[in-house]
Amino acid sequence: MIKIKRILCIALMFCFIGSYVYGYTYEPLSEEKLKNNLEETYGINIIIPENEEYKSYRECLLILHKGLKRFPQGVIKEITDYYSINGISTNIILGKAEKISDLFSEYNLDEKTAELYINKLESNLYNESCSASELGFVHEMGHYVSDYMFKIYGYEKIKSQFEKMNAGYAYGTWGDGYDYAFVNKHSAMSFEEDIADLIWHSEVNPDDIRNIGDGNYTVIHKKIEYLASIINQCFSNVTDESKLWSETLPQKPEKWAMDSIKEMNDASLIPEEFEGIYNSYISKEDFYILALNIIENKLDRDNSINSLELNKQDNFVTIDPIKGEIYVDKGPVLDLEMQEYNEIEKRLLKANEIGIIDEGWLSGSTDNISRLEIARLFNYISNKAGMDISDYEVFNYADITNVNDTDKTFIYYVSSKGLLNGDGENFKPHDYCTYQEAYVILMRLYNLF
Repeated sequence: MIKIKRILCIALMFCFIGSYVYGYTYEPLSEEKLKNNLEETYGINIIIPENEEYKSYRECLLILHKGLKRFPQGVIKEITDYYSINGISTNIILGKAEKISDLFSEYNLDEKTAELYINKLESNLYNESCSASELGFVHEMGHYVSDYMFKIYGYEKIKSQFEKMNAGYAYGTWGDGYDYAFVNKHSAMSFEEDIADLIWHSEVNPDDIRNIGDGNYTVIHKKIEYLASIINQCFSNVTDESKLWSETLPQKPEKWAMDSIKEMNDASLIPEEFEGIYNSYISKEDFYILALNIIENKLDRDNSINSLELNKQDNFVTIDPIKGEIYVDKGPVLDLEMQEYNEIEKRLLKANEIGIIDEGWLSGSTDNISRLEIARLFNYISNKAGMDISDYEVFNYADITNVNDTDKTFIYYVSSKGLLNGDGENFKPHDYCTYQEAYVILMRLYNLF
């Protein structure tokens, strides 16, 4: 049992790294290197008070890192480049607050600067450092992105369309039926808050938005579709093929996927937050979650990775960026160097520490997973499970001529086993995989063993 577990967990790790090297050495970034990487990647300036070290602002840097990663790749850099050409610098200002109520993130835009603030407490009684929440920062970034859209697309054009979609529900008031047009009372305050809240929820809480109206389209969904179409026009890094925010919209599965979805649902293999999402592209991280659920379903769950003691918790302070409520929450207490990684990645690291998996690391976990990456993963799992991955039929797909020879054998194997099929002429190695496609091919893998 332990041997199988080691094999499959290593294979899942390989899903993310996108190369033939099955492991990377985990080396935490220094504060200075993290700062430099963020500035170079996003075209921002990170500023701290004079005579202070970045080390004391590490948690603020991690919040900044995680918050910026939520937006589509390249989008923030397009904004900062545009502003830079027009004499506007984007500054992220890290500072200290004397009381919890001052931890809110802030955003200001003028003729010379676009400034976003992330504060931390000067001192506190909690074991964990207290700083402005990632959610609060992402909310202010919603204003930052919408201000850019106003400049490129036109403030009045967007506002006029929003007011039409509001169907008579006016900004600045709240009453019966307003929840049909606005996410919450804060969104109904003004057009500016409405659009920022929609961007924020689309990036942070897509499942909440998707399930508004019991699966039926509401004004809120129509607004998000409209915003996505504008972003397609404003950003070269976003196209119709990106399926931007499609996970926020009510979806129905295709008939060909229904049996696999039912099979996975009956076995409780699909997380609740995935409910109602079928046509959107799946991230590597979510594919990993589904694969791990399937693997653990075939293992003794008491001996699975879930049984590891990874959930030691302590108190830390969080602020709701909309309601303004301050509350003490629970969070995992792990080494500070691990805080820039998500819970799935932390779980993998901990599994490595106690020897369940080989030394390795994940990268690009929020990126979408391609068909070629899935083919590599399935070959690796099959090989480690003792199957003969050299037993395959050669397929003359027209679109794999530029794929290297090793990857071609991966494609031949998954096609021969019926795990991942082409359309006859093409395999489409670099196309992304949707959630419903993931359900189907993962169940094929499940049934193969």
